[in-house]
Amino acid sequence: MRFASHNPVFRKIMDNPYEGTISVPATYKGVAAKTLYFVAMILLGAFGGLFILYYVSQALFTNLLVASLITAFISALLALWFPRLSALFGTIYCLGEGLVVGVVSMAFEIEAPGVVLTTLMSTIVVLIVVATLFLTRLIVVDNRFIRFLLIFAISILVSQILMWILSRGLGVQYDFWTSLLTSGIMVFLGTLYLLFDFENIRRIVEKGAPKTMEWYASFGLVFTVVWLYMEILPIIARIFFNRD
Repeated sequence: MRFASHNPVFRKIMDNPYEGTISVPATYKGVAAKTLYFVAMILLGAFGGLFILYYVSQALFTNLLVASLITAFISALLALWFPRLSALFGTIYCLGEGLVVGVVSMAFEIEAPGVVLTTLMSTIVVLIVVATLFLTRLIVVDNRFIRFLLIFAISILVSQILMWILSRGLGVQYDFWTSLLTSGIMVFLGTLYLLFDFENIRRIVEKGAPKTMEWYASFGLVFTVVWLYMEILPIIARIFFNRD
């Protein structure tokens, strides 16, 4: 989880009066292009990892998977907290996370054929619906929205930690519907973050921020979309398993 509105580096950059001082400001076209770049890096990591698994060495793939989990986590933090470094660490994150997404997707697809395509379509639908709500101003991302998002995210984080302690320490097992509800709440949180990302993009472009901030805006969006995909995937899989 992340709270870009509380990132002091981001606030400092956005509080600067850029009017007439930036020769090449950020644009929506630039944000879109960099978003596609990050998506391409995720796909490269996913298919590259699967290629290594099947055609090179399973041992090498295992080592890469462990390294990817660590580097993706660290790179995501650095990319989100240091906007000017988002291009570098965002790329590292997407390659590492792509490998993880690839192997997880493959595992689910083997057990439930069609689940990956269904998840991709569901993620795209969520993205389109949220973008429509934002562009039509049916939902306004203001300070109240940000406070609600912060409180809701912290509450979910605490509840996830408590559930993990219960499941590990006391051996409590959760049934299908409880697991489905938990995943649904995480998807809802990810959806709220999509609105937050769109607002960040709007502010960066309309404020006339430096073009380098396009990387930061694009990475934030891709980060949330990947998060959504990884949360929707087990929901669809559970539905497939329960149906069968």
